[in-house]
Amino acid sequence: MSPRELFYQVMRFECPGRTLATLGGIWPSTIQRWIAEGMPAELTDVGKIVDHFGLQRHIWGKPAGALFAYPPFERKVLAEDRTKVTYVDPNGIVRTDFREDAYKSMPHFESFPVRDRSDWKKYRPRLAWDPARLGEAWRKQKDSWRGRQAPLILALDQPGSLYGSLRDLMGMEALSLAFYDDPAWIEEMMDTVVELFCRLVDALLADFVPDAVCLWEDMAYKTSTLLGAPQVRQFMLPRYRIMTARLRARGVPFIVLDSDGHIEELIPIWLEAGIDGVVPMEAQSGMDVAEYRRRYPRMLMMGGVDKRALAAGPEAIDREMDKIRRTIASGGYIPWFDHGLPHDVSYRNFLYYVQRLKEVTGMR
Repeated sequence: MSPRELFYQVMRFECPGRTLATLGGIWPSTIQRWIAEGMPAELTDVGKIVDHFGLQRHIWGKPAGALFAYPPFERKVLAEDRTKVTYVDPNGIVRTDFREDAYKSMPHFESFPVRDRSDWKKYRPRLAWDPARLGEAWRKQKDSWRGRQAPLILALDQPGSLYGSLRDLMGMEALSLAFYDDPAWIEEMMDTVVELFCRLVDALLADFVPDAVCLWEDMAYKTSTLLGAPQVRQFMLPRYRIMTARLRARGVPFIVLDSDGHIEELIPIWLEAGIDGVVPMEAQSGMDVAEYRRRYPRMLMMGGVDKRALAAGPEAIDREMDKIRRTIASGGYIPWFDHGLPHDVSYRNFLYYVQRLKEVTGMR
């Protein structure tokens, strides 16, 4: 069967013990290391690596168009030197990107476009729906996906986010205080995002249905969440229900949510909201996929492979793949790296991982 057909069987728990043998994100520096250690030089991206090693592709696709601030802010460079550049990005955030080893460093957000209600009043019109947000680029993109053999997970990022999108506008500290100082303002901003999301979904999916849609939050760190579960339940749960209902009305079969960190307290709220599962199940934050399969037998999961095991070598990989095998046995799970794979992983260890991945996913 095609990878897309297998995806549906896995997500419907119809083929326990089998799943897609695919890969997640890999740092460019990691690929450079592998080429230096003997990998064919033409394997310059994840898709080519997947094909070369006889694995199965999945498509993680972001719609082509203006999905959040519209019109986008003009890019304006404020300062730059040999090592970094500070500029205004399309969402109005002043950020610093690092030129050297950029893929190893997170950008540094210097200031945010929304500091108070006055700023919000000016920013809010940029979150209004306009058909011009989507044009020929989206039409060509969705046409290229028709007839696909690989499953397509459509990532909606900021418009598919109630917390992360506001954190990007305000910064974490200001947003955290606003939940207590001005909860009505929080509700107004979230309602604005939900309205944009629903209009965007109607336009994107008017004549096209992906195999899954991924919402986004990134609202946890290594040991806990960035917003308390009571606040998530109060402010976000009813709005998530509106969002998931709109996706279901457009025929989306599976809805997942992307958040790094320790999301234990958030999972039951997301499931209650109509979200089917989570990604990437970050192992170093305690998100053990075998344990969470025991707790939530019908929750969909993607990710969960501890990248540190690949750096450690075959014995650690074997232990990790035993956990992965036990989770695959129950269905509803597609393993890939629990975050971008860094360059402390040797090519030799990667080759061993690919061999084990094929074994535990049922490819051989």
